[in-house]
Amino acid sequence: TVGNGDWPLPGTLTFPEGDGPFPAVVLVHGSGPNDRDESIAANKPFRDLAYGLAKRGLAVLRCDKRTLVYKSKMASMVSLTPKEEVIDDALAAVQLLRKTPGIDPKRVFVLGHGLGGMLIPRIGKGDPNIAGLIILAGAAKPLEDIIVEQVRYVSSLDGKVTDAEKAHIEKVSRLAAQVKSLTESSDAILGVSA
Repeated sequence: TVGNGDWPLPGTLTFPEGDGPFPAVVLVHGSGPNDRDESIAANKPFRDLAYGLAKRGLAVLRCDKRTLVYKSKMASMVSLTPKEEVIDDALAAVQLLRKTPGIDPKRVFVLGHGLGGMLIPRIGKGDPNIAGLIILAGAAKPLEDIIVEQVRYVSSLDGKVTDAEKAHIEKVSRLAAQVKSLTESSDAILGVSA
């Protein structure tokens, strides 16, 4: 179990064969309410990573995401930030590994995928004693820019951008510009505060 108090999360710790202490990796999810395997249809990338890394001598901790385990409780939160959704639980997982028999507490790493990769700098800032930080498909530019690029790309896949698609691209571009102009005192956009 990762964490305690109001948000305990079920998880799986995969150990390599042999005697420890082993280096260990915490896997941090992408966006959405993911299970510990980060299941997408039949694909289970976190399970695959855990097994592959364990075969190479690393222990791997993965847990269900807070937004999966506590959907209704999270949905009722007035202010939900990446800290509550991801960072706190990643740091709790690191602390758990450091106290786990068979784990080398000085060689605990964190791997973030997608949203988890975007948050790796914040996770690292939260615990400067983490042995290393790994970004897997983390965004290297602002999310609002990525959304515009994705909408443009998907609209162009059939080789022709329709008038309706052009209008949608323009709308998303305007929303992205609004996001860029936000300040702490700005009004909410799409129901989300600055």
